[in-house]
Amino acid sequence: MSTRRAERAFEKGLQSIARGDFLAALGFFEASMALLPANGGTHAVAAMSYYGLCLACATDRLPEARDLCEAAVEAVPEDPDLYLNLGRVCERQEDREHAFRTYVRGLRLNPRHPGLVEALRRLGFRRRPVVGFLPRDHAVNRVLGSLRAALQRRPRRRTRRPRAA
Repeated sequence: MSTRRAERAFEKGLQSIARGDFLAALGFFEASMALLPANGGTHAVAAMSYYGLCLACATDRLPEARDLCEAAVEAVPEDPDLYLNLGRVCERQEDREHAFRTYVRGLRLNPRHPGLVEALRRLGFRRRPVVGFLPRDHAVNRVLGSLRAALQRRPRRRTRRPRAA
C-alpha cells in the first residue's frame, strides 16, 4: 500500500516539475522517499535524484543537492534521466564543464534522449581558440576571437559581376 502511495507522490512530483513548481515537487519527492524502503530499488534512487534537482531549484542548498544527484547516478548508472538531473544541478552551481561532461555521459546511454539533447543545445559549445598554443584567455585570442565572431555575424554582401556582352 505504501509503495503505491510512494509512486503517486513521485508522479505528482514529476507533474509539479513540469509546471515549474519545484517547491511543491520537493515535498512530493520527500514523501515518496519516506514511503519507500531504503532499498526500494531504482524508484527510490530516481526519487532521490529528483529531490536533489528540486532542492537545487527551490533552495540555495546546492552542495547537498549535487551530492544527492551524484549518489543517484552512482547507484543506477544506466538511467539517463539521472544524468540530466545531475547536469541541471551542476548548471545551477555554474559548473558548466561538469554539466557538459554529465550530459555527454547520459547521451552515451541514450543518444536520442530529448532532455539531454535540449540541455546540450541550450548549454552551447565553445569554439577552439584562434591561436591554439595560447591559453583561451590570452589577449591575442580574445581580440582575434571577438573579430572572428563579428565577421561571422555580419551579413555577407553578394557582389554582382558585370555580364559579358
